[in-house]
Amino acid sequence: MSYIQVGDIKLQYDETVVNINRIVGIIKSNQYLFKDYNEKIISIGTPVLSENDNIVYIDDFDKFFDDLLKMLLEDNDVISSLNHPDLLPALYTQLLVKKAIQSGNTVVMLDNNISDDMLWFMIACKFFDCKTKFSELSDFLKYRNASERIFDWLKENQRFNTYNYLLKIASNYLKEYDLSFFDNLNEIVSKMNDESMALVLSLPNESDYDLPKISLENFEKIFFDFLNSIRAPEQWTNLYIKLKSEKRILFEESIDGLEHSAVFEDVDGIRKIRVTTDGTIKCFVSFVHEFMHYVSLQGDIPPFSLFEFPPIYYERIAANYLISIGYNENIIKQVIRDRNQNNFDIYSSLCGLLLDICRYNKKGPITREDKIEPFKKSMEIIYETRRNLAKIWEEAGVPVEDLEFLAMPNYNYGELVDKECDENISRFIKSGLLVLNGYQYLTDSYLASSILEKQDGDNTLDKMIFVTEHLADFNIEKIINYFGIDNTFAPKPRSLK
Repeated sequence: MSYIQVGDIKLQYDETVVNINRIVGIIKSNQYLFKDYNEKIISIGTPVLSENDNIVYIDDFDKFFDDLLKMLLEDNDVISSLNHPDLLPALYTQLLVKKAIQSGNTVVMLDNNISDDMLWFMIACKFFDCKTKFSELSDFLKYRNASERIFDWLKENQRFNTYNYLLKIASNYLKEYDLSFFDNLNEIVSKMNDESMALVLSLPNESDYDLPKISLENFEKIFFDFLNSIRAPEQWTNLYIKLKSEKRILFEESIDGLEHSAVFEDVDGIRKIRVTTDGTIKCFVSFVHEFMHYVSLQGDIPPFSLFEFPPIYYERIAANYLISIGYNENIIKQVIRDRNQNNFDIYSSLCGLLLDICRYNKKGPITREDKIEPFKKSMEIIYETRRNLAKIWEEAGVPVEDLEFLAMPNYNYGELVDKECDENISRFIKSGLLVLNGYQYLTDSYLASSILEKQDGDNTLDKMIFVTEHLADFNIEKIINYFGIDNTFAPKPRSLK
């Protein structure tokens, strides 16, 4: 007799078994099916008399496999799981996670919490009808010879179900951990649209200026004076001095042209401030932003939707302060404009997801047709506009020679929305709930702007100090009430012109 260990099962076989490698492969691919035989011996081939109760004799492995499979399919828990409405979206999500990991994507954020054998078992049970195609189900589980065909079937049939499943996860997360943001989501998205359009329209009219240089010595003097101007408590000044003496403030040049300023935990486990600097006054605003992060993190962890609120408020105050001490107003506006451009870029990347979350929570699951209709309407508007322009030009004696300019292209809108949906699912797979990271810059910009517009002088400065040191005790509603900015996220009235 020969023996081979397969997981927690020992196989015993003799020379009459010529396909032992096939059997080993099947058991390895279906370990859940053999879990009741862990720590036992499965003897295949000619039975050998033994008083060992730990040995299970089988003469036909394939029949034994099918019998185990039939028993599992009759299990009430398995039947209940197979009938769950979210099963296929959940399985497709898990399959995408595993594929991403296998392809070398090491930053996948969604949990990979189901074994390969159980995953494929559940998927195969939904692909093959267990009653009419049992033999096909059995063969697949043994040899996995239709994996790509089943994956393609899942992709085409569960694309939007999976996207809605992920939208539901994101919505439930916001409801549980950031209800204040969730409750104001529609108004926030509307406000983002208004502000982003205003930013786009303003950018072409701005001129670029050479930013003035600033030495570290002058930087520190301006920072201390700035703290005095905002009525900062003495402990803020002491905190800066402590961070500087302990070399926990790092000024670094960017090697890729990007901004990397942040409060971070270094490899030594110590929290530090990194400021990307080009040696200009721009780094002063960046430092104020990160320093206020550091102050707010002295207490409990603040809510995600308010994480950027004190830093954005104080960077705006810092810009105004620089103007008040003689720096060119246009130059400082450029610095803030660049930071606003960053917010716009964040909004552009989040816009589709946030709109879909709004729609999902207002009207329920999003269908393929729901996504196709806006594509059609936008293209119809574009080409109707082109036809109107052509008519105006023709009346002015400038005929349009490019007839393609007037033709409505025959887009495959279904393919376009399928591609967009696949890309959004991929973003969820890679980033998990961090796919939403960035909305706090947007909400907090509007909160900061609303407070600055109110211009309540020293009272606001004192309140902001309290908020910065006790940020974990606030949410969006509490900030709105505390500062009396009730219409922060109210939609702007539309012009009738």
